[in-house]
Amino acid sequence: MILARVLDLLERRKVASPDEIARVLNSSPDAVRSMLHTLQGKGLVHRVQAQPACGSACNQCMQGSVEIYASGPAPVLAVDLADCPGREAS
Repeated sequence: MILARVLDLLERRKVASPDEIARVLNSSPDAVRSMLHTLQGKGLVHRVQAQPACGSACNQCMQGSVEIYASGPAPVLAVDLADCPGREAS
């Protein structure tokens, strides 16, 4: 099954863009995005927030323009409930 191949690829590479996955699977980037969306809905992959550009002249890693996915569910961000403005004071 092709979804299993996408998962396997992400597990081996740790992270990959839809374009990279499409090249490996000989598929279109749009088809891969659809597969990633399905896998993301099942909690099997998550989109990784792109880091700021490295500052080199190649401009291949401009912030916001890189779409990267990793295997596994998205990490849970810890929230300190004491800082929640909606929480009533005791």
